[in-house]
Amino acid sequence: MVDTMANELKLQFGDQVEVKYVDVDKEGLDNYPIMNRVLQMGYPYPITLINGEPKFAGGIMISEVKQSIEELLKTS
Repeated sequence: MVDTMANELKLQFGDQVEVKYVDVDKEGLDNYPIMNRVLQMGYPYPITLINGEPKFAGGIMISEVKQSIEELLKTS
């Protein structure tokens, strides 16, 4: 699902976005303190961050991610 999202975002936004999948079980939560805080709040995996801010949890929501990115690009 991450590959699908990455491909769709690349098609729509080109090099303006970067998609990175991080398996915190392998890499450790110490490397991602924001993820640790979000998980402690009870949100489920997967967690989608945009510009380092948690936006979505519990699934990969491509249309919502696209909309959030569009809004960010309009304001920058």
